Amino acid sequence: MVRFDGMQGMIAGYVASPRGQEAIRNYLSSPEGKKTLVTYLETPEGQETARLILHRVLEGLTLPADVRAKVLAAVEEKMKPLS
Repeated sequence: MVRFDGMQGMIAGYVASPRGQEAIRNYLSSPEGKKTLVTYLETPEGQETARLILHRVLEGLTLPADVRAKVLAAVEEKMKPLS
């Protein structure tokens, strides 16, 4: 488990709280939030973050293992650099 000190701990606590989660949900649902998210996902760091999140989401869903594997394989194939 990661330990946060000072400001990081306060932010992590807020983000984990129902109020913080609602604030994030509201922001990401707004036009500004959607634009920010799209802009971030266009970067290499955003692409990597999206892959990490997708893995977690798929683990949390009640999908058959073969479906989960196909989705992950398709994402990995899409992410391969073109030669």
